[in-house]
Amino acid sequence: MAAFDIENGTPVINARVEQIRAALTPAGQFGQIAEQAYLIKKWLDRDATSLVFGASNTGKSFFALDLAIHVAAGASWQGCRVTQGHVIYVAAEGGLGFSKRIRVISQALPELFAQAQEQFCHLPLQLDLHGAQDADALLTAIGDRPVDMLIIDTLAMSFGAGNENEGKDVTQFLTHIAQIRDQLKCHVMLVHHSGKDQGRGARGHSSLRAAVDTEIELTVDGLVRAAKATKQRDLEGGKVIAFTLEAIQLAEDMDGDPITSCIVKPQDASYAKTIKRRRLTGLTEIAHQALVDAVRDTGVKVQGNPDLPAGRKVVYLAKWRIQYSRKREVDHVQKASISKDFERQVAKLIDLNYVRKEGDRVWLVERT
Repeated sequence: MAAFDIENGTPVINARVEQIRAALTPAGQFGQIAEQAYLIKKWLDRDATSLVFGASNTGKSFFALDLAIHVAAGASWQGCRVTQGHVIYVAAEGGLGFSKRIRVISQALPELFAQAQEQFCHLPLQLDLHGAQDADALLTAIGDRPVDMLIIDTLAMSFGAGNENEGKDVTQFLTHIAQIRDQLKCHVMLVHHSGKDQGRGARGHSSLRAAVDTEIELTVDGLVRAAKATKQRDLEGGKVIAFTLEAIQLAEDMDGDPITSCIVKPQDASYAKTIKRRRLTGLTEIAHQALVDAVRDTGVKVQGNPDLPAGRKVVYLAKWRIQYSRKREVDHVQKASISKDFERQVAKLIDLNYVRKEGDRVWLVERT
C-alpha cells in the first residue's frame, strides 16, 4: 500500500518503488534484442563479473594482465575482437614483481604498451572488500575517472577478515563487488585460487561461482598453459585458448644474475588439447616447477655442443637442486631427505619424458 503524507495531502514517493514500476515490461513490448556490449568478444561482456582461477603457478596473474593490457590497447586478443577501455588492476599481492611485469611488456611488446599506457593504471595496494570501508574508499578515490575493467588480484588478499568458505561472508564480499560494478558500470574480474580438490573448481563457498557471469579455469601441463571458459551465463562456454610464458631479461642484479619477468605467448589451442602426458603431482610437480624456475633464472643456450639441444636453455643440475631445496625447506624438511627426494624426482621426470639430462646439465623437453 502506498504511503500518504496526511499533512500535505500528497502520496510519499519511494524512489525504489518507482524504479521497479518503470522496469516492469510486458512480454509483448519487447522489440529487437539489443546486442550485449563486450570487452573481449565471446569471452567477456562489459557489464559483468568474471572469475579467473587455477592452482599455484598456472599463470593466473600473467593471464589477467595480458587480458588487461589488450583491453587497454584495444588490440585483438587470441584472435578475438576487443573493445578498448580504461583498466584498473588492483595488484594486491604483486609487489615489485608486478612492476617488473609491466616493464617487460613495455620492453618486449612496445607497440602494444604504447597503445595501452594511457588507459591502464595499477593499484599496488591490498584492499579489504569484505568490509564496506575500502569499497567506499575505492569508489571515492576513483571518482569520475572512467573505468571499463577492474581486476582484483587476488580475491584472497582482498577478503579481509572474511572466511571464503562461509556463505554469508562471500555474499557480503559479492555485495560490495556488485556495488562497485554498478557505480562504475564496468566489468569486474576476480583472480582466485583452486581448492585442494582441483576437480571441484575455485576455492571457497559455492555461492561465488553461482554469482559470476564468466568463469575461466587455468591449468598447466609442462610448459603449456590452457584457459577454459568453464561457465558463461550469456555466452557460449567451453572455449579454450593456450599459451606459454616466455622469460625476458630486464637487467642484472648486483651479483650479475639476470632480473627477469615473463610475457604471455599465444599457442595453438589444439596443442593444449592434444597433450596426453601424465599430469604431475606431489614432489614430482614441485621438482618440475623448480626446474622451470631454474631455467627461467639461470638457463643459457649453448651453441656448438652436439650433446646439448641447439636453441634451448639448459641449466646445471646444481642450480636445479638449489631451487628444489628452497621449495622443500619452506616445509622444514631435513636436508638429507631433500637430497634423496631430489634424486628420485630427477629420475622420475626423465622417465616421464619431461626432462633430459646430459652430464651435469639438464633441460625441459619441448612439447611437440
